[in-house]
Amino acid sequence: MKNFVKPLFAGIVAISVTLFLPVQALASGAQKIGPVGNLLFSIVYGLVGIMLLIVGYKIFEWVTPFSVNDALSKDQNRAVGIAVGAIFVGIAIIVAAAIG
Repeated sequence: MKNFVKPLFAGIVAISVTLFLPVQALASGAQKIGPVGNLLFSIVYGLVGIMLLIVGYKIFEWVTPFSVNDALSKDQNRAVGIAVGAIFVGIAIIVAAAIG
């Protein structure tokens, strides 16, 4: 699982940075963006939100004194699953308020 997360995270960061700069330039210079620009904004902000959720999960995993991945996959600890879900919801609310 850990071999899967690092390339995924790097890909999300690369895509977000690659798309964010042209979208920001488009927004600063245009009065009316149109449906394609709005779709592009949605995609970029969605990718940034997903990236921030992954960073928040990594920080949560780093702070906890046990391995969250092991507790979820090997032990199938429901309490850890509920806590991780609550962390995702909390971070998503913060990211939505910051982006919107």
